[in-house]
Amino acid sequence: MTSPEHTLVGIHCALAVGLHRLCGWRTVAMAAVASNLPDWDGVPMLVDMQRFHPGHRAWGHGVLSLLLAALVLGWTQTRWDWIGKAADWSHRRLPNAMRNEPSRNPAWLVGSVGTLVFAGIALVAQGLHLVCDMVVSGGRGLTDWAIQPLWPFSHAAHVYPLVHWGDVGPTLILMAGIILAAKYPRHVSKISALTLIVLCGYMIVRS
Repeated sequence: MTSPEHTLVGIHCALAVGLHRLCGWRTVAMAAVASNLPDWDGVPMLVDMQRFHPGHRAWGHGVLSLLLAALVLGWTQTRWDWIGKAADWSHRRLPNAMRNEPSRNPAWLVGSVGTLVFAGIALVAQGLHLVCDMVVSGGRGLTDWAIQPLWPFSHAAHVYPLVHWGDVGPTLILMAGIILAAKYPRHVSKISALTLIVLCGYMIVRS
């Protein structure tokens, strides 16, 4: 999957379990951001492709990396509310008719509790990234690109390809789901849950 699909999977999962109602919209944003984070190990591609191949789907896709990244995201969000600040920055640049005051988090979502909540969401979202990478792989002229979840302790690699990389089906399903969720906000959790069910069904059929 590419970044847009990873982002949408994170958002749909957060909406499906009702995080937006329980903990506020910042937790959904956290799921969206964290669902892309394991791909930081692809940054060396911008400098040297020789360094990209051994590190991608290893350095950022290992359980240790996921845990450390989750703790950093959780702590920095609770400490500085960078999600809220990013929202405020974007709102100031939207037309007046589209500006909305960002909703506040529940009062209990602060301190160590807030850190653990945001870190937990980030950890689950990154775990979903790994699952998506394992089931969406390979294709015409492409080999299956396995992940190394126990790096650096083990180089054992895993992949269970169901859908070829670049298949447009998951993209269309996820985008249709987010459009419907925006159109019918009262049923957002049901729509997101149904979207994920349809996505899983599509992958099984395509496999």
